Amino acid sequence: MVKGALLKRGPVGYLRAWLGDFGWVYIVWSIVQGLMQYALAGSVNSERTLGSVFALWLPANQMWFLSWIMVMTVLVTAAQPWRSRLRGVLSVLGAAALSIGCWGLFGPFIFVQGLGLSVFFAAAALGLAGYVRLRERLGNGVLLVLAVSAAVYGLIIALGHPAAPATTQFGRGPGPVCQGFVCAWAGVIAVFALSVLLDTTGPASRLLAYLGRRSMVIFLAHTIALAAARILLVRLGVESVPVHLVVGTVVALAGSIALWWATRRWLPWIWHAPRRVTG
Repeated sequence: MVKGALLKRGPVGYLRAWLGDFGWVYIVWSIVQGLMQYALAGSVNSERTLGSVFALWLPANQMWFLSWIMVMTVLVTAAQPWRSRLRGVLSVLGAAALSIGCWGLFGPFIFVQGLGLSVFFAAAALGLAGYVRLRERLGNGVLLVLAVSAAVYGLIIALGHPAAPATTQFGRGPGPVCQGFVCAWAGVIAVFALSVLLDTTGPASRLLAYLGRRSMVIFLAHTIALAAARILLVRLGVESVPVHLVVGTVVALAGSIALWWATRRWLPWIWHAPRRVTG
């Protein structure tokens, strides 16, 4: 996807389109979510001051992910790892070094948060064609891949002290960082294998594919829908954690899609940048 879009639009056009779009929704939704948290102080988990809402250099909630994608977009555009084998190897090694060096760290301001995830972006940008071929060749071997990767992931989570890529409650010593790196890769591989299996499940796979195509919508709006569900459940006196998890997940997904559907024609600018911004 990155390679095709970059070749089609050229580096300047590609960067303008994606940085403009990500930057636009970052600003819009940082303010929207911040004002909601400010207005609902006392009913939400994270209360905000009015000043903090407009401190856009300090990403709140999940918004750091958009600024991280912007950094990765610039780096991959500069490296273009698919142009030669040497570029590919150096790009992945460089991204791996950046990930390990930043694993478990969460920077204090925009563009220096989430850098532990860099290797996954680089691998995805480089390996889309290989990913498709691998899916076709796995066959029944996908069950073994899923079992092994899920077992590795589960054992490290249960018995180890893995450091998470973006933040961690454990120390950043060699042990937690290495465990976290292996655990994260095992989780990614397990999800990949599970996606291959789910691809044959008919209605379920179509639903997941639809949600995947609306992943940006869900990413942006799910906190609003989730907060509404939580507030309602608390006021109804529901304290069951499983109920909160199930209802919260369903409402976050369905509510995000419903909000997008209701506003996509009349308020399209809350979901993507205007053409004059992206070119």
